[in-house]
Amino acid sequence: MEKEFNNALRERIHKAGSEVKLSKIAGVDQSKINRIKNNSVPINNLRLGTVRKLFPDMRIDFLGADGKKGMEGKIIAMIGKLSPEERNDLALAIAAKYKHSIEEKLD
Repeated sequence: MEKEFNNALRERIHKAGSEVKLSKIAGVDQSKINRIKNNSVPINNLRLGTVRKLFPDMRIDFLGADGKKGMEGKIIAMIGKLSPEERNDLALAIAAKYKHSIEEKLD
């Protein structure tokens, strides 16, 4: 999880343009961002408020795949990791593959 978090933080810094810019956007000290990025602050020691500031669109799934278990939960979790564009492509592929079934249910 630490590696994923660190990669996500590096991506946020890249998208913001710099640590300083992310600091201004998120309201987190640049030095703290730098320490987190360089693994000087263990992820377990971060306050949830800091994480929320750095990742305002983050969703925490406390129960795992919205409480779904088994294969359904695994599929939901995999789809949740896709980008919006990838989810759209998946939906189009499913619709193309099962067009006849979808049309029957719409009638």
